[in-house]
Amino acid sequence: MSPGLHPFLAALTVAAMCVTAAAAAKRPFDRWNYYRFDGHTFIAGRPTDGTAFVAVRDGVRPVVLTGAGKIEPVALGAGMGAIAGICYIQSSGGKLADASGYTPCPRLPLEISVNGRVAGTMETDEQGYFVATLPAGRYRITGRATVEVTVENGTTTLVPLRAGKRMAD
Repeated sequence: MSPGLHPFLAALTVAAMCVTAAAAAKRPFDRWNYYRFDGHTFIAGRPTDGTAFVAVRDGVRPVVLTGAGKIEPVALGAGMGAIAGICYIQSSGGKLADASGYTPCPRLPLEISVNGRVAGTMETDEQGYFVATLPAGRYRITGRATVEVTVENGTTTLVPLRAGKRMAD
């Protein structure tokens, strides 16, 4: 290799590292992730039918949306986490059929408890969704049914709360 080629290769290497570092610095670490309810669980992505979905981002309170729009982030406090969920009645499924049909439970009162003590109450929205910020820990959410959930610091836990079955297979 010729001696004049070394400075050229060094400059090329430095330029490649600068471009890589600049690209890494612009990575969207604070991007929103979207989850839709499929009648059984939350799955990644926005719905195509215009139904409500949840926008989630670490360190930020989750948001329930029904369309596109700018989301104003609200930071979670120190030691806090969040839950976002839907309360629903399963309306199809069973042993032989698809279990994706559901009916949301709007305006359903929910109770959040920890160690047998009531920590708070809330109500589902018109689409059956609910959102709460809580200190990290283990909680019980009770409405027409009960589910236990662990809230972790800085993250959102998605909670499907099945309030019943209305089968018509």
